[in-house]
Amino acid sequence: MPTIRYVTSGCAVDFADGDDVNMLRVAIRNECHVPYRCASGNCGTDRVHVEDGHENLSAPRRRERERLGDLLDDGWRLACQTYVSGDCSVTWDPDQTALDERATDRSLPDAVNERLARRWLSAEDTD
Repeated sequence: MPTIRYVTSGCAVDFADGDDVNMLRVAIRNECHVPYRCASGNCGTDRVHVEDGHENLSAPRRRERERLGDLLDDGWRLACQTYVSGDCSVTWDPDQTALDERATDRSLPDAVNERLARRWLSAEDTD
């Protein structure tokens, strides 16, 4: 079984062979404590540094390329935009925030984010 290792929180989650799983969704469901705010690629709060397993990640999506820019070349990804198909390890700054003020301004209040996260987690994966 492939494993996502969330090194910063000491969490490791196995998933079924042949599955492509969303890195942030897996972290939330398994209480791996990856920081996040919007879960839609706007804020950049859920950026993770890929230590191992780049080849097992989906190609960066447009929103991720726009948000991270040159950080992609340095091994950073947005967990909410990244799908995993095999073993990988990621780290992050547990105190990180949005990438810039514009992202924070676009973010929703925490209560709304919590409702959206619950709905997002309960929805069937359609990707």
